[in-house]
Formats: sequence, C-alpha cells, structure tokens
Amino acid sequence: MKLFYKFILLLSFFIIISDVTVNAQRRRGKAKKVVVKKKAKKISNLNSSNQSKSNNDSVPEKVVTILSAFKPQLKNLAKIDFATASERNDTGSIKVEYQVPSQNLSFQYQPIALVPRSFKYDSFNTSAAITNVKVGYGNFFHYLIDLYYNVTGKNNNTHSFNINTESIEGTHHLQKYKDWGVGYIGDYVFSNQGHLLTNLYFKESNRFRFGLVPDTIIYPSSNYKQNSYLSGISFSWLNAHHSNRNLHMSPNLVFEYFEGIKGRNNHWLQLSNPLLIDINNGIKVNLDVSYSINTYNNLNSENQTNSLLKFDPAIRFNKLNSVFKIGFSPVLMNKDFKLFPNVEFKKSLKDTNITFVLGWRANVNNTQYANLVAQNPWIDAPEKLAMTTKDSKYLEVNMTSGKRLSYGFSFSLDDYENLPLFNKIMSNNRNTSGLLYQTAFEKKASTIQFDANLRYQFSDVLLVSNKFKYIQFNSIQVNAKPWGILPIELNSQISWLPSKKLIINGGIQYWSGATLYNESSLPYDLNNALNINAELHYKLTSKWNIWIKGDNLLDKPYERWADYPSLGVQFIAGIVYSFK
Repeated sequence: MKLFYKFILLLSFFIIISDVTVNAQRRRGKAKKVVVKKKAKKISNLNSSNQSKSNNDSVPEKVVTILSAFKPQLKNLAKIDFATASERNDTGSIKVEYQVPSQNLSFQYQPIALVPRSFKYDSFNTSAAITNVKVGYGNFFHYLIDLYYNVTGKNNNTHSFNINTESIEGTHHLQKYKDWGVGYIGDYVFSNQGHLLTNLYFKESNRFRFGLVPDTIIYPSSNYKQNSYLSGISFSWLNAHHSNRNLHMSPNLVFEYFEGIKGRNNHWLQLSNPLLIDINNGIKVNLDVSYSINTYNNLNSENQTNSLLKFDPAIRFNKLNSVFKIGFSPVLMNKDFKLFPNVEFKKSLKDTNITFVLGWRANVNNTQYANLVAQNPWIDAPEKLAMTTKDSKYLEVNMTSGKRLSYGFSFSLDDYENLPLFNKIMSNNRNTSGLLYQTAFEKKASTIQFDANLRYQFSDVLLVSNKFKYIQFNSIQVNAKPWGILPIELNSQISWLPSKKLIINGGIQYWSGATLYNESSLPYDLNNALNINAELHYKLTSKWNIWIKGDNLLDKPYERWADYPSLGVQFIAGIVYSFK
C-alpha cells in the first residue's frame, strides 16, 4: 500500500512539473490570430481512430486552433545601458488546441413576431419655413429692404425666395441709383440618383450719367438714363448615384437675357458638362466639354452671333511623389480652330508644407454685354462683342503653417487676344447726355502678373483673408495704353465673432489709378484710392437682430472711373426679424 501511495505522489509531481513547463512556453507569444476549424466527420473519425490506438479517450469533433501571428522579440540590449549586444528574435510558432463545446460554435436566430400596423403618409408634410426680413436706413436717403423665405417640402426638396430693393441719392441731383431684384433657388432630390439645382433671377438697375454734368443745368432726366435689365435661368445636375462612384459629372444649362441702354440686348446660352473618371492607382481622366452661343443686337441694328465650342480632355496621375496633368484644349470659335495646351505639374516638398504648381493653360470667354457693364457701368453700347482669350504660363507656391495660417503667391506670363479696355468718349454733348465710356477690344497684349494671398482662421471665431494683384503690360498692339486696367489691387477682409451674439466684419480695398484720357485727349493716371468699410451684427433675441454698416470711413471720395466720384462716408443701420 505504501508503494502505491509513493507511485501516486510521483505521478502527481510529474504532472505538475509538465503543466508548469507548458504554461511557460505558452506565455512566450501573444496570440492574435484565431482560426476555427470545423472538421468533417470522416476526417475527425479517422483522427479519432488513429488516436484511439494510443489513447482510449475520444477526441471531440470541433477543435479551435490558435496560431501566433505575432513574432515577439526582446528589446535591443544595445539600447539598454548603452551596452553592445545583439538582439534575439523568436522565430518559432506555438500551436495550442482548445476543446470547445459544440453548442457554442453556432447559434440559431429566432426573430420575434411582427405585428403589422397601418401607416398614412402625409404628402403635404413640410418642415417649418424660415423667413427673414431685413430693413435699413442711412444718410443720403439710403434705404434697403430684403425679404428672404426658405422652406423644405416633400422628399427634402428645398425652395428659397428672395426679393430686395436698395436706393440712394447723392450730392448731385443725378447722382442716385435704385436697384431691385427677385430670385428663386430650388434643390430637387430624385431619390438616390442626384439633385437638380435651379436658379431663376431678375435684376433691374436704374442709374443716371452725372459725369461732367453741372448741377445747375436742368434737362430731362431721360437724357441721362443708364438703365439695365438682367434675367436668367439655370439648371445644374449633381450626380449622387452610388452604383458608380468613380464617375463624377455635373451638366449645367444657363440662359440669360440682358438689355442695356438704347435698347441693345444680348441673348446668351451655355451648355457645359464637367466629367471626371476616377481610375484605380490614382489615375483620373477629365473629359470636360462646353458650348455657348451669344447673340448681340449691336448699334447697327444687326444681330451678331458668336459661338464657342471647347473640349478639355486631360489625364491626371501620381508619379515620383508628384501629380502630373497632361491634356490639351481644342477650341472652335465661330469658324476659327485653335489648339491650346493644358498641362500642370504639382509637387509637395518632403517634410515641408510647401507645394509648387507649374502649368500652362488657356481660358476662352464668350464675352457678354452684361459682363462688360459689371466691369464699367457707364459704358455705351459696344459696336461689337469679341471673344477674349487668355493664354497663361504660371508658377504657384502655396505654404501652410499649422492648421490656421496659409499663404502663397503666383507668377504668370499671359498673352491676351481681344482684351476689353475702357476709355472716355470725347464728345461735345456731355452736358445734355452725360459722360459715356467706350469699349475697345485690344487685339493682342502680353502681361506679367503677380498674385499673392494670405489666410488665417482661428476656429469659427476669426477669419482674415488678403489678396494682392499686380499686372504689368509688356506689349500692346493697337491701343496706346491699357485703358481702365488697375495696375495694383489689394483686398483685405476680416470676420470676427467676439461672442455668440456679436459679429464684426470689416474690409480694406486699395488700388492704384487706371490710365485714361483727360479733357485734352492726353493720357493720365487717376489718383490711388483707399476704401475702408465695416459692418456689425448684434443678436438681441432669437428673432430680432440689429445691424449697422459704414462705407468709405475715411470720408475721402475716390474715383474708380474718371469724373464719377463716390460719396463720402456712408452709414446705414437697421433690423433683421426672423421667424418660422
């Protein structure tokens, strides 16, 4: 009996020692990969039959095998106490098998019983509409009224309506204007296919030509009318279909009608379709196309039609840690065909926040009468409209400093064809009709242009943006000077939110005077101009806001166009009422 107890004691000691050794080996590696194998009955039976020869216990059919995918290694001893030693890697893998009960390998899902309920959909259900009413009044009999209405209806379709009017009178009896307009913006959602954006607008501008007209002379106001009317409609489709995320397209249709002085009008229609195909491996293909037709009723009561068809095929790919864009732009202007390059190289310097962009491209503009009036509101109806081409070779450098500050500059060599210039019409009947400017399309001109920008943003509290532009004409073929072009422009804007209720906006505009004719038909430069403006909004309640705006705070009248001086310091204040 004592011999039997000694045998039992030695066997227990051997089992304990073996178990400690196996556990020590298991702790060497951290298991990451778990493989669950469900062995077939035939294979498991075969394995069990083979093992039964050496062991009478049965082996379960379901076995979980854990393989170590992590290769543990000791710290490099050379890093410890700076002693010289070589690292030791553990290249062996440990295989451990665990027995898992069969009932824990699969679980049966039993859904609960569903009770049908009736549901009625309200097709007229809409979210609360938002309405804003903004009114203001200031010096020079300046008043402003702006009504805005926004509502979201069925299928999340959004509709926005806007009506506004503004009027001001100056020191001269003809120095006054009155503008008013209406607009509609709609966003129609078509299931998961995309969005249809619509824009319908109309604007009327009433001005009088007071340049070089004595305030003591009284003629009918109709002699000096400088009215204009602009109406248009546009449709844009935004593709949101998820079946093909590599295809991005946004077709656009725009139609505008503009009427200026003497009943001269302009019809403009444009069709465009930016198309981007995103291929794997960072390769993108552009297949942009645009077409526009412009019909102008000129001074000779003859209709002039300009048509422009432009393709912009290009391929963009990543190579050598850089972005390459290679393409070309075939353009058909009326019956003239031209081919322009469209290439670009973009490189970000390693371990820096500096990006270089080097490229060569051309922009072709089917000039509209409305665009010319937007540049100079005092022009006479042009004799003809010409398409403007800008062929640009440029270099851009962009830099960032953290997440708040970004700045950069660009340098370009530009070649223009049919660049619009503006100069005074030397006429003897200015007292009876006012001063008018003529539009002269420069046939060929080459320039050097330098642009710089700086932007700083601190969360949603502070935003500062600055833009600088300098242009120098190296050659000009027809005109003696680049009439009406500003050599230097500086624009700075700031938006500050000191508190949740207060918003402060400000701006500074500076430019050097353009070159024009004087009364002796000799060229001269206008004085440089500096304009400072500021605007303040304060929230009284959830519905009421007050605002005040000041323009030309230095109280120094300036002239963007000769003999049309601006007013002195202008203030206007009012309220905004918002309700649902």
